[in-house]
Amino acid sequence: MLAALASAAVIAGGSLAVGQLALALCGWREGTWLAGPVGLAILLVACGIVAGLGGTGTALAITVVCLVIAGTVGLGATGFRQGFSAPAVAAAGIGVLAAALPFIAAGDVGILGVGLVNDDMANHLLLADWIDERFRPEPVLIDQGYPLGPHALVAGLSTLLGASSIDAFAGLGLAIPALTALVAFAALDDLRPFPRTLAAALVALPYLAAAYLAQEAFKEPIIALFVLGFALLLPRARRWRDAVPLALIAAGVTYVYSFPGLAWLAGAAIVWGAIELPRGRANPRSVGVAVSAGAAALVVLMLPELGRLADFVDLRALHPDRANEGGLGNLPGQLSPFEAFGIWPTGEFRLSAAASDLPSALFYAGGVFAACVTLAGLPGWLRRHGTAIPAAIAAAAVLYLLARGLGTVYTSAKALAITAPLIALVALGGLLGARRPALTALAAVFGIAAAGSSFLILRQAPVAPDAHAAELAEIRPYVEGEKLLFLGRDNFVLHELRGSKPFTHVRNFYDPYFVEPNFEIRDVGSKFDFDAVSANTLARFRYVLTTRAAYSSGPPPGYRIVEQTPSYVLWGRGDADPSSRIPGERGPEPGATRECAGSRPEGRAAVFERAPVVLDASHWSSATVESGASATIAIDLPRGRWNLSLQYDATRPVSLSGEGLDATVPGNLDYRGVAPLWPAGTVDSAGGPLRITATVSEPPLVGRLLGAHSVAHLGTLAASLAGRGYADAASPAPGEAEKLIDGRAACGRYVDWSD
Repeated sequence: MLAALASAAVIAGGSLAVGQLALALCGWREGTWLAGPVGLAILLVACGIVAGLGGTGTALAITVVCLVIAGTVGLGATGFRQGFSAPAVAAAGIGVLAAALPFIAAGDVGILGVGLVNDDMANHLLLADWIDERFRPEPVLIDQGYPLGPHALVAGLSTLLGASSIDAFAGLGLAIPALTALVAFAALDDLRPFPRTLAAALVALPYLAAAYLAQEAFKEPIIALFVLGFALLLPRARRWRDAVPLALIAAGVTYVYSFPGLAWLAGAAIVWGAIELPRGRANPRSVGVAVSAGAAALVVLMLPELGRLADFVDLRALHPDRANEGGLGNLPGQLSPFEAFGIWPTGEFRLSAAASDLPSALFYAGGVFAACVTLAGLPGWLRRHGTAIPAAIAAAAVLYLLARGLGTVYTSAKALAITAPLIALVALGGLLGARRPALTALAAVFGIAAAGSSFLILRQAPVAPDAHAAELAEIRPYVEGEKLLFLGRDNFVLHELRGSKPFTHVRNFYDPYFVEPNFEIRDVGSKFDFDAVSANTLARFRYVLTTRAAYSSGPPPGYRIVEQTPSYVLWGRGDADPSSRIPGERGPEPGATRECAGSRPEGRAAVFERAPVVLDASHWSSATVESGASATIAIDLPRGRWNLSLQYDATRPVSLSGEGLDATVPGNLDYRGVAPLWPAGTVDSAGGPLRITATVSEPPLVGRLLGAHSVAHLGTLAASLAGRGYADAASPAPGEAEKLIDGRAACGRYVDWSD
């Protein structure tokens, strides 16, 4: 946690210092919390340019240090210290504390949003580490012009602080609400300190902003921060140099969101100008000079990124007809626009009101109430703060409608998330600024309901267990620079084995290297062992990576174990020739009983001593287990030592107990759905039924106090008879329970493969 907090401190503090210096150079004579988005934009642009020129972590760390030192030294001449206030720091602190709730509840810092929520961090981590290490092959998004500002900043922080990229990204997620709270605090300058502090903190993490940060989708919250800062600085653009901070923010947007992000800024400026110019509140000549100066500054800052901007035009996500699964992303359907107003009483933002366990009327009542509160606060906001923020909301609403009509579910959801902090600012600022008891009470009710909705999201955000990632880190040095066949399912494997080319036979969104599965197998996407691909495919790879589950087809002769961990085995092909291998099975099982029908096959056969005993998920008393509860299953095992394999996913470790069984499998959110089986302990059976109890570990005490819970989804349980030489092995490698026999003697035996 310390590394994440240190990263957040560098980003937030550095952004304020650098931004304040930039504002001072543009003529500002007073300190302002609006410096945050300006400084963050400078850090992102500078790091993006250095990374684009080939700079690695060291160069980026030097860049960050130089900028922060320059900003800090410059603070002495700006009067920024006079603007320091404890309520502002408290607002930022509340934002950080709230954003850290997922880590506090889990008791550890890790990748947020893994599983069905959002695995985009698979690519973000890969990009950040590639910038730092420049391994080969480079990530596919590099050639597609994906904006790299945040990833370059993270790479620099990782080197500077000696932190992992996971910790640095966590720090970025903590710094964003801190900076947003400070911007909101600056905007709410007509409020008393206490309500100002609470309102600013809530603006930093309204429901959808919390939902996106809880899945570590940092881009939309950054864009929302930039739109807020841009809109608040817009009315001050009376001279050419007043437009420079706006240009800096716009450049920062392009290094985070590429050119589509400029639509929110341009829309806000156009709507604001259309309102203010006819009313004579803005001088057309001055505005023209400011626009020209700002555009010129923006073009200069974007010049190093022009090639990448051009490449980004063809990114699949920008084309609904080519987007993955119709552009749903991680969403089952369109989000309700009511979610942007901040009251949506569920920790699962992706579900519609009808799909929730709560009455739909409760959701719509909350949404309508929040929308009415926003409308009630709008007149007061306009009187005291002007039209810039409402203009930004209007532009964002138009962009949402365009995304809803012409784009994808994924892009329209992003538009709502960007709009949410703007709406919260108008609602709270408009009502509280009136200082009328009735409106203050209305704002208090809204604030409590909105804070409760955000809390439901943050306390239960999934944090990735790190057991499998740590094991793959041990394997990575053996395959760096190599291609290998990965017979598993893990959206993060490209990052965990970065520098190699892990090919998969089940096509996932994050796996660019793909081989065709063995189409002779039924349900090819359900098989994760050597027989999942053809013999000719096996022959193409020097290395094969599998789980250590015993319920698995073993390797052809000649394969050797290069490295093994409690969960994985890395196989080296050596002189093995798998081209003549013929699977005995035609389904996801590791083998099948050979029916010879009077013929006696020639060659060799790999056989198991006995067919495995397999029970699917329906045999568990409950396939879903939450903390504080257990599930049981009864499996009838003949006499002997049996090796258990389990298909599961779980936010925390799962213990398996029974007569002679005391095993624990680690937390596993590699993939939610059809996935491999994992080693799950060993039992000695005297013959007869064995009742096994599965219990998922509870969260730490603080997590339990927050109401967080652990959850595991249990799938197939298989028991494989241990082979000779296996008795002392707690977790065998696939194939260790097999033996080669003459093919003519394999009739009636459970055969894995033959040649």
